[in-house]
Amino acid sequence: MTQPKSRIQVLLVDDEPDDLRQYVRDFPRVFSSRGIEADIHPCEDFDDAFGRVLHPLHRYDLVVSDTYRGLPTDRDAQVLRMVETYRGSRFCPLVVYSSGPKPPELREGAFVVWADKAKSGDIERAMNRLLDTHIPQLARQLHEELERSTGSYLWSFLEDRWHQLNDPSPLGATVLERIIRRRAAIQIGDMDPSSGMIGLVERHAPEYYVYPPFEQPFFNLGDILRSELDATDWRVLLTPRCHLFKQENQERPRADHVLLVKAVKAEDVLGEKLNNAKNQPEAAQQKKLGAWARSPAKTERQPEGRHWYLPGFLDIPHSFCDFLQVDSVPYEEMVTGFRRIATLMPPYAEALQSCFVGFYASVGIPSIHTESIGGLLT
Repeated sequence: MTQPKSRIQVLLVDDEPDDLRQYVRDFPRVFSSRGIEADIHPCEDFDDAFGRVLHPLHRYDLVVSDTYRGLPTDRDAQVLRMVETYRGSRFCPLVVYSSGPKPPELREGAFVVWADKAKSGDIERAMNRLLDTHIPQLARQLHEELERSTGSYLWSFLEDRWHQLNDPSPLGATVLERIIRRRAAIQIGDMDPSSGMIGLVERHAPEYYVYPPFEQPFFNLGDILRSELDATDWRVLLTPRCHLFKQENQERPRADHVLLVKAVKAEDVLGEKLNNAKNQPEAAQQKKLGAWARSPAKTERQPEGRHWYLPGFLDIPHSFCDFLQVDSVPYEEMVTGFRRIATLMPPYAEALQSCFVGFYASVGIPSIHTESIGGLLT
């Protein structure tokens, strides 16, 4: 099933009526040339525009705005407020343009782009630069997918089972909110937009992690830690979350020590195998990469099952957790000596824990003499 195309919503702000009419006529070509459907909402008044971006009923995916040309004391004020408002509370890329100089207070970035109104095609260039990020398209798609998944859940599940959910005791608002949030998160997280099928069988490296980690007063199984003293010293937390959770009115968790497994750079684990793989045909390379990324990893280093792969992402290098390099560290030493960089997403944190437990739970037994069970084939 193919997902329906989303129409992104664009707010266009310019206090020159002639310019505004021209842009309303010309800008649709920018979107149509990229196969994007867009609704452009023109606005001549900056106070009105600022009110729109703050209004809870309006949801824009791209804002294209001239700078304010009012009293000298108010120049650019509304547009700058708009930029900072979106940076602080919403996620909507902005193109800010003017025939005059760029406001010195305007901070450009990946999602805020300045354009010269007097330079032919420069506003279109800035719009294309933001469309290249895919953020305007994704923002609309995620917003609509959230409504579809949550809306259908409310009607198809909750309405049919509402009496069961409230019997014998009413379902509290907090619990209801949590189950809706969880359902929506799972629905969106496991949806393949290209096919509409649920249940992805493969994920990309960034999907292994919550990066940066959630700001929490406690640590979690699967936290990726880096030493404050040695930037090359990476560890992964193996202690279950239930032992790390701080109970009410307690300053420390129950675990006064934690278990940390060392993450060794992939080059140091694979050695010459890595260089050999680089010279092999692509099919052979893919097979090798698949074996190294298995859970546990097939690195051919003994004992079997000692490694678990951590894909490289941003600061995190390609590494292998080595179950033969595990340390028990005082909780306070972990808090002061390591910085939490990311957290492994489920089910990867649980898979790491399972492989670790399996590695140390393995029992070697003598092979049975085949002659003694030959009767199986008779």
